[in-house]
Amino acid sequence: MRFKELEDALEQLVLQIKSANLSNTSSVRTEEFMDLINSSPYLITIHDVEFYRPIGINDAMRLFYGFQKNWLTGMDYLYYLQTIHTSTYHSLLNSLTFFRKDKPSYLNLDYKLLHHSKEFRLVIGTSKTIIRTENGKPKYAITVAKESSEKGSTSKLDLINQLTSREKEIAQLLIDGVSKKEIAGRLFISTSTVQTHSKTIYKKLKINKISELISLGDTFSFQLMNNNQEESDLHKFDPFDFR
Repeated sequence: MRFKELEDALEQLVLQIKSANLSNTSSVRTEEFMDLINSSPYLITIHDVEFYRPIGINDAMRLFYGFQKNWLTGMDYLYYLQTIHTSTYHSLLNSLTFFRKDKPSYLNLDYKLLHHSKEFRLVIGTSKTIIRTENGKPKYAITVAKESSEKGSTSKLDLINQLTSREKEIAQLLIDGVSKKEIAGRLFISTSTVQTHSKTIYKKLKINKISELISLGDTFSFQLMNNNQEESDLHKFDPFDFR
């Protein structure tokens, strides 16, 4: 698995945080906490997921960005919009959904980040809640990431981007549990045409069953939307709008 190394590194980091008695809300913004994450060679970001903003980055991440400081005082969610490439904005929305729904386990994502050289570089990262509020809601999370070293391979995001607008539309309907017959009626096409599109979707995404498509939809839900609609939603993006 591509993310197994990062998941293991994140778990090791969480154990170190607990061993150092730093797994509480008052310890996150301390130099002791920063020293601990600076001991990792990975690109690490601390997030306040309650208010969807970055708190700090370790030295490896700071050098990647070319920043001067580890603590990101006064930053809000616009930080994420400014450091990530628009083609991977979907990862921000998926991240927001992940922590709002308080999903268990890891959030594994591919994205492109703005390197200090002014070029965007492909990065893979895994995130997890590490500290909760008094009422049990996610408060602080950590992302452990690294530059992607895969050459000549195609990510799931790349595969999804190969789908046409019609294929994305049908894929989303299949994910929503709509039958092929119902899809045909909604889109004013024949059932056989829907079947053909379905086979093409499965082939392009290199999957064999609906559960795999649903899993992709859960991670890349906005990527399966019409591109114009996705862009419109991002312009209206407000992490504090809970409607």
